[in-house]
Amino acid sequence: MAGKTISYLLKSGLKTAMLGHLSKESNFPELAYQTVLDELISNNFDEKSLLLNVASRDNHSKVIEI
Repeated sequence: MAGKTISYLLKSGLKTAMLGHLSKESNFPELAYQTVLDELISNNFDEKSLLLNVASRDNHSKVIEI
């Protein structure tokens, strides 16, 4: 669902997205990132058109300027 939502928002100019709230038991950052990336590619979006980040569970995440 995150990938579909981001795909929709890209059409309105979204440039940066942060994936967050990953479950410790059933998900890990690499899988979340790749799943969203695959969805974007399947919707014909160039992966370089979006800065896609994954929030860390244990540390501060990258700062994103709005």
